This record gives sequence, structure tokens and C-alpha cells, in this order.
Amino acid sequence: MARAAFYERDETIRVREVEPVPPGPGQVQVRIAYVGICGTDLHIYHGRMDQRVSPTQIMGHEISGTVAAVGDGVEHLRLGQKVTVMPLDPCGTCPACLAGHSHICLNLKFLGIDTPGGFQSYWNVPAHTV
Repeated sequence: MARAAFYERDETIRVREVEPVPPGPGQVQVRIAYVGICGTDLHIYHGRMDQRVSPTQIMGHEISGTVAAVGDGVEHLRLGQKVTVMPLDPCGTCPACLAGHSHICLNLKFLGIDTPGGFQSYWNVPAHTV
């Protein structure tokens, strides 16, 4: 078993036991060692981003840890490797991405805001973000 901290609105975060899920194709599972709490996390906690963040969201996007598992097709990472995650997941197909400007992707997902984040024991992320 592992643990995860879920944002539940109204300045409430609950820690629950969860079963880690193996990484899918193109993903890597990071065993979290450290998580930073930044201003964005505080904005979420205080309800200022409720229009974007779903209830029971796992927050957190500033993490470091070690590779616990890799999904199919991931060859540039090895088990036990120390890593950090760049929490931006561009689509790779929009005009900005195709022009080499993935940081302004038209479909950019911010891990830990638009998707589950790193306030958990194990975090599956796209391998290209590690």
C-alpha cells in the first residue's frame, strides 16, 4: 500500500491509503522522495483554482525521487535512477509544438494541476517529463 494526499476543496486535504498502479506504455513510475509546496499549490488549497482543479485531485508538481518501474517503450531510464519531473506535458502535434515551442503548447497539461500530481508515494508520469 501507498499513501496519497487528496485536495477536497474548502482548505481540506485528506491522506488516504491507495494501491499503486503500474505505469502504462510510455510512462515511468517515480517513488517520491521529496515534494515542494509552491505558490500554485497554496492557490489550489485556498480554492482559487477550483475552476481548473477537480475535487479529490492529488496536487504537487515539484518532486524528486527514484524510478520504481517503467512502462513499455521506455528505454532511457533505469530502475533506481534518481530523477526529477518537469511537470509540463505538451501534445507534440499543435503548431507551437511543431515549431519547437512546446512550452507554449496549445494543449499543454500541467502535471499536478490538470492531472494527478506528486503528493503521493508513487507517481506515474509520461517518461518524456523525467
